[in-house]
Amino acid sequence: MVAPLSTVLFVPKDQQPVFPLWTQAPWESNIPQNKHWTDCPAAGSIVIMQQPPHQTVALLGDIVATRFKLRGVLGAVIDGRARDVVACWELCKDGGFQVHSRGLSSVGTSLEAKPWAVDVPLTIGGLRVDPGDILCADEGEGVICVIPRAKLEEVAALLPTLKEADDGVLKDVQNGVDFPTALANHPKHYTNH
Repeated sequence: MVAPLSTVLFVPKDQQPVFPLWTQAPWESNIPQNKHWTDCPAAGSIVIMQQPPHQTVALLGDIVATRFKLRGVLGAVIDGRARDVVACWELCKDGGFQVHSRGLSSVGTSLEAKPWAVDVPLTIGGLRVDPGDILCADEGEGVICVIPRAKLEEVAALLPTLKEADDGVLKDVQNGVDFPTALANHPKHYTNH
């Protein structure tokens, strides 16, 4: 799955404008009053959702996942917890939707958190993630990478060379060539840089 990101930032449930409880949060919510937050991410995007540290509630379950999928959102990545694993797995079976999370919880969002801002920059694992950046995910391995949208053309230009070198290393190894020699045979392989 490769698609642009939409972001949703959650805050402690007691967050109020002018009294931010989490320093990453903007002072005021930017979610339109006449719109539910699940209707904000664009169809064709992957939603990355972030909750404050140390919370144990789930940000996504079967209802939110179903709403996203029916709206054409391609998946959800949760920097936090998810729930309703079996129901979410069923939604993902056709390959048209994916869910990835750092953890699981049976507890609903509203006990600790609430959605506060959409399409704002997030910092995840020390890395800045901006709305519109491109997320690459694999159904078996999880999130592979996020490509900043300003670097997309540069990355796209590198991919054919890297793919050719990677395929060459794999073919050599399949034919019994030892790994160091296979890498030496394909100097443009990403591990050689």
